[in-house]
Amino acid sequence: MTNDSTPKSLEGQEAGNANADNAARGSQFPHTHTYVVSIDGLHFKVDTSTPTGEFLLSLVKKRSCAFDLIAEYSHHETQVVDPKAEVDLKAHGLKGFLTSAKAIVTIFIDNAPFTIEPGQRTVAEILAKVGKSPESYILMQEKDGALPPLPNDLPVQIAGCEVFFTQVQSGGSSHP
Repeated sequence: MTNDSTPKSLEGQEAGNANADNAARGSQFPHTHTYVVSIDGLHFKVDTSTPTGEFLLSLVKKRSCAFDLIAEYSHHETQVVDPKAEVDLKAHGLKGFLTSAKAIVTIFIDNAPFTIEPGQRTVAEILAKVGKSPESYILMQEKDGALPPLPNDLPVQIAGCEVFFTQVQSGGSSHP
């Protein structure tokens, strides 16, 4: 999975085949292939001809909760790749892949996925996804392993893949 500067055309391309000297001597060694993959103009070598869409996104440090992976084929054809689907890198006409920010992204609240439009959102909008309100609940966003509470009066920037947790407000009076 190294990034290198190999040619852009991928059709039928394989790299890293067995060493010819070992084959001539009859040495036993595993037969391996690596496949050159172009994603967003960067080139990677992978050791399988059928990686998943999620794996290919990970090569460019992107996740399916915020980005689509789009396969580019000859004759200007494109196809969005399902993150869990395997992609056949030997498919006829496959030129490479592009990524595109999603119009509707996924965020995680209390470990459950929810869809939302990216951009600035209020704490109330995010809490409403799980049927809660800022009057009764605190919204916390996981950042660098910490869970700081988010102020109700400041917007929250959503790009996709954010992780939030809710907690019941404390310190208020309760009436029976």
